[in-house]
Amino acid sequence: MRRGDSEAADWAAKMHGTPTDKDRAAFDAWHARPGHAEAYVMAEEHYMLGASMSRQRIGARARENASAPGRLRWAVATIAAAGIALGFAWHFKNGRDVEQIAAGPMLPSQLRLADGTTVTLMDGAWAEPQFSETERRVRLHGGRARFDVAHDAARPFIVVAGRSETRAIGTVFEVDVRSATPQVRLITGSVEVRLGGSAKAIRLAPGERAEVPDSGPRLLPEMTSPVGTTMLAADNLPLGAILDAANKLAGKPIRLADPALAQLPVAGRFDVADSESLARKLAAALDLAVDDRGTEIILGKK
Repeated sequence: MRRGDSEAADWAAKMHGTPTDKDRAAFDAWHARPGHAEAYVMAEEHYMLGASMSRQRIGARARENASAPGRLRWAVATIAAAGIALGFAWHFKNGRDVEQIAAGPMLPSQLRLADGTTVTLMDGAWAEPQFSETERRVRLHGGRARFDVAHDAARPFIVVAGRSETRAIGTVFEVDVRSATPQVRLITGSVEVRLGGSAKAIRLAPGERAEVPDSGPRLLPEMTSPVGTTMLAADNLPLGAILDAANKLAGKPIRLADPALAQLPVAGRFDVADSESLARKLAAALDLAVDDRGTEIILGKK
């Protein structure tokens, strides 16, 4: 683990405890340094995932599959359940030379597939990559996974989860099968979501979510907080989108000296209601200059 990732994990644990005012000030200073905002987003997500254990579920799956022909490899998972619960990845191959990947709920496991795609398995997920000359197919069982798909126009990337199929060429998206109805969330790029075996599909835009019940895929409404939080979690979100969210509130508006800066990707967690703090954090993360003019704040190149 890199030092920044280790520090981010420590901060995630502390900030979800009972941080003091001194802790919060120290966290703001640490968070403002380059690369730390992105590291903290991941560490916070990992911390929340670690709050629920599902070792028993993995062990039960191991016992269930151990009796199936050609799948004795899962008996090993029963013995290794404690290791899986700590977030290790396990690789198995059957007679057809199909690799399987399993990961536990305490810490996500990130793996790189043969085509360069990165898969982050979370909450006890396990997956079966099944690549051919015409397509790249992965079957996801349980938990949740993020796919950072390597571009290959000749071979579409398809994730099969329960009754759903999600098709992409080069993009980043998440598939959640922790409940009976699979859900898909697009982070960047474009994907098509359909019911397996059906031609009917819906295309998602970045930030959109869909679920796939027996009746077919449908868009889900945007998630809103019942307490009206002004915190925004950005995962490579354009700077312009963050400023749009902040400027809709009653705070001091933040402008850009150069409109081209609006396309800069931003990762981190920000309070969009606090204009001054938001401007400082964005400037620190993107190496920009802050010009507070009293009635508005200008972000520009140094």
